[in-house]
Amino acid sequence: MHLNLDTNFVKRTEHWLDELMVVDCCIEIVALLADALTEIQEQVLAADDQDSDWEEVQADGIENDKEFLYSVSTSSGKATNEQLEAMAKVFNEDQDDHYEDELLSIADPLNQINQANYLADFFVSFSQSDRQLLDHICKSLSQSQQNAIQMVLKI
Repeated sequence: MHLNLDTNFVKRTEHWLDELMVVDCCIEIVALLADALTEIQEQVLAADDQDSDWEEVQADGIENDKEFLYSVSTSSGKATNEQLEAMAKVFNEDQDDHYEDELLSIADPLNQINQANYLADFFVSFSQSDRQLLDHICKSLSQSQQNAIQMVLKI
């Protein structure tokens, strides 16, 4: 991996919009990647917190399915055509959604990329190829950006 450290650009500062500052492109690119990594890590932590809620909802869903099946059965134990069509509609909704997701993934190859793995691989590769440069760039990053990169490098 070869990075040209002499490439700079001008951007507005966050605190003073009328001020401009010269920023190293490498630092800005790594900062943006670290921000994306931070966002992914926060989403994973939030998802872990919601897992127990999901399990409760999933259990409720199973009970609702059982109640639904029980309610559509008749006293003779045979379902009518309308009941069978209603059950088919309920069970096919999930399959239809999955099919549409597959079409979107095929149409847009970016949807097939696992961004978390891609970013982790990038930072591990960067660290292995030029650890000193990565350390130099990290000195210019915020603490949360540094923490996100360090978390990936420890794994």
